[in-house]
Amino acid sequence: MEKTQLNKDRIFMRLMNGKACEIFQDTFPCDSVLNLTVGYRWLNEQEDGIRTSEPLRNEQLKAASLKKEELFELAKKNTEKLFSTRLYKLGDLVKRICEGTQAEDHMNDEGVLDKKELYVCTNDSGMFGAAVIFIDKVIKKIAERLGGSIYILPSSIHEVIIVPKTGEYDVNMLKETVHAVNSSVVADYDYLSDSVYQYETAVGRVEIAM
Repeated sequence: MEKTQLNKDRIFMRLMNGKACEIFQDTFPCDSVLNLTVGYRWLNEQEDGIRTSEPLRNEQLKAASLKKEELFELAKKNTEKLFSTRLYKLGDLVKRICEGTQAEDHMNDEGVLDKKELYVCTNDSGMFGAAVIFIDKVIKKIAERLGGSIYILPSSIHEVIIVPKTGEYDVNMLKETVHAVNSSVVADYDYLSDSVYQYETAVGRVEIAM
């Protein structure tokens, strides 16, 4: 790897399945949060505007005089700054994929969101967008616009599905759906979790839904 000076302001987080930290921690810094692995990458903006990134390695962390304990909060702050959140209706996104139509981004709409809809949340790059789970301001805003309580389904490492908590969906049913999709559709390297998560504004943090 070509030696490049590490810019602390360009370190961002990516999520992986819960077993990844145990496998990679000797080479790459990582944290176990909930039942997920938080890994870290640094963003390299090339002259032609194409974004590339590389995994942050333990030796880079040491050379930059960064403490591992500082990484999570630093990367969380940088992730919010470096990537814009996108929020699409699930049905619109499916049409875009199948029919080539446009899907409207509802992240910055004013007012409440339709509780009858399911939403896909990712970032403007479409890569590693599931990290939005730990961007407090974003998840809180989405939950507030959907009545204060949401389920979060880990579609892959690149996006999550937001389900309004209206009483229509049973947690066990959602878990079965997530597991079935992961088993049949999601590639192993994109797999994140079979769990269902939730956020309630009264609690103020993401939790594993029981």
